[in-house]
Amino acid sequence: MNQVIILSGPPGAGKSAVAEALCERFDRMLHIEVDELRHWVKAGYRHPWAGDRQAEEQLELATRNAAAIARESVAMRYAVVISDVVPARHAAWYREALVGVGATVHLVTLLPSLEVLLARDRAREWAMGERARALHERLSREVAEGALPGAVLDSSTDANAQATADRVQEIVSRGESLLTGGDALA
Repeated sequence: MNQVIILSGPPGAGKSAVAEALCERFDRMLHIEVDELRHWVKAGYRHPWAGDRQAEEQLELATRNAAAIARESVAMRYAVVISDVVPARHAAWYREALVGVGATVHLVTLLPSLEVLLARDRAREWAMGERARALHERLSREVAEGALPGAVLDSSTDANAQATADRVQEIVSRGESLLTGGDALA
């Protein structure tokens, strides 16, 4: 399985749990949690939602770092799952950074209903509340406008992360979630 799967969605959508469920299914798979890469910045760290130039720079830096790790992992014959919040603008960053990676690159956005998302977010240790709502609205708007590439998956009724992982695998295997039209291949 020579591929990169980017799992997107607002906080509470289940990105990390689904990524872990996907990784359990294969022998050579890496999970890159981009939020962890953002926290590598120690001096001058800006929250992703700060909206200033430095926050934007750090968002792009984390995307590039995730892509670099993915590139090196694919070179060593590991498949990769990246979990990140990926609005349309950031999808373009991933597309650019992963050109020539030598693997298919997929983007699947997990977008449960707002009610389900907020309930899941409240159950998390670090609930995001209004930030989760705002990101859900942004991603929903981009889906409605046709601006968000890849596939969108409503995981509201999935019993657990494994069920959602099954659906992600189906979408990926059918090629419905390609981030690029094959230009990501070496």
